[in-house]
Amino acid sequence: MSGLLQEQAAQMIRILVTGVGSLLGQGILKSIQHSTLKCYVTGADYFPSAVGLYWVDKGFILPDILKPEISEVQWIDALIDVINQEKIDLVLPGLDFEIPILARNKSIIEKQTSATLLVSSEEVVRIGHDKWETVNYLKNNNFNYPHSSLPETVENFTQSNPFPYIVKPRFGHTSENVFLVKNKKELNMALSACDKPIIQEYLGDLNQEYTCGATCIDHEIITIISLRRTLKNGNTQQAFCEKTDEIDAYIRKLTLSLKPNGPVNFQLRLTDRGPVVFEINPRFSGTTPIRALFGVNEVEAVIKNLSATEPKGQYEEKEGV
Repeated sequence: MSGLLQEQAAQMIRILVTGVGSLLGQGILKSIQHSTLKCYVTGADYFPSAVGLYWVDKGFILPDILKPEISEVQWIDALIDVINQEKIDLVLPGLDFEIPILARNKSIIEKQTSATLLVSSEEVVRIGHDKWETVNYLKNNNFNYPHSSLPETVENFTQSNPFPYIVKPRFGHTSENVFLVKNKKELNMALSACDKPIIQEYLGDLNQEYTCGATCIDHEIITIISLRRTLKNGNTQQAFCEKTDEIDAYIRKLTLSLKPNGPVNFQLRLTDRGPVVFEINPRFSGTTPIRALFGVNEVEAVIKNLSATEPKGQYEEKEGV
């Protein structure tokens, strides 16, 4: 790098995005590209062919933490080496499975580097990762929640909750192994096919499903956006930005209760009981770049809020499809 380019890079906000081969990581990169920010962006992934590695100023391959021979300590040490080598100011996680590891090691990473790690507390991450914990949090804090059961209490559940149900994995956020069951036979088949399942009531109308995002820094909400969506293979196919005052107010109240650090996403359906959240993801969303197109660039908002050099922005969503 020439002396002039080095000087320019030194004046930029230096960001590390992990998981740049994933939909989530690429969405973070697209949001940065769509912003007015002057950033030096480093990307990390596990595969040299990851497309996001070719969208950044410099790319790194991390040891594959999913391999049994790679320990958590080895992975954290490798990440810290990248952060220090690149003089990173802010780390933005781009993979679901990294989030719990980063939450556990946030203090270690921040003590051994000059970077801020944008990840929520272990408690918030646990509430989001475990759908049974999600239900219990909503119930215990007087928010609407989906009636739910674990397999050991499913007989009692079926006596008080009519079909259909949703059966899906209790842990994680993938759309795989999600079953709509309409009778006892289908329920038993789904329970056999699904690893560590949770059983939940089927909520309302498919056409009233919303993906909602908030960003929160130091217990202050800096963005909120709610998009009605249609799904294909578990992912957003179409997003509709409409007037959603009731949902936005609900999401604001829930976010302030949960106290995430950075982004948090809520999947909900609008029902006769009002909004009912059935999933909480304390991270950026696959729809984050779509939200940026609607005028709410969550990645830009977070970076500006945490930066000493960038002015804080105001974000208002634009209605559209």
